[in-house]
Amino acid sequence: MDRRTGRELRRYDMPGLLALGGNPIARGAGALWLRSDDTDDERAVAYDQNTGAVLRSFPADATPAFGPGRVYVAYRGVVKAISTTAYRTAWSYRSPRGAATVRLVAGGYVYVRDGDGKLVVLSERTGTVVWSHQLWAEPHPMENVLAEEDWRGWVNPGIATHGGRVFAPGQDGVLTAFAD
Repeated sequence: MDRRTGRELRRYDMPGLLALGGNPIARGAGALWLRSDDTDDERAVAYDQNTGAVLRSFPADATPAFGPGRVYVAYRGVVKAISTTAYRTAWSYRSPRGAATVRLVAGGYVYVRDGDGKLVVLSERTGTVVWSHQLWAEPHPMENVLAEEDWRGWVNPGIATHGGRVFAPGQDGVLTAFAD
């Protein structure tokens, strides 16, 4: 759609992909990214912004996030930092619960909502854990933890930065602000 007039500029179908409350679109590395809604083929697919042609895809059960020169893709609890030039993995992080979502990349850090209820902060350069904080109660060991969605199929809230602080939503509506 044209931003000024609302006139349709181009249209293309993305089979098996939805952008509803449970599947936001991400924009990065010169493409529009959608996560597959098909549990038999969980993928993040990058579409050319001008033509709609498929550029690449990765196994993913969460919406990808972007930082300088990298796309961060999570699948079954493994977060991978992938170069957007050669599309090779620079590092990976493994969740102890098999579910993780990259929520923000800012200030040299990668902020991950881990399946164990923690906010885990990784070094953007190396992927090592810098610090973590328990935002939610750890789920029961038998509970099926989804990477990005709650029990209604809606995407869990993200986190944000402003004025040198990081804001993260937690259990029972608590918003926590972290500062240096």
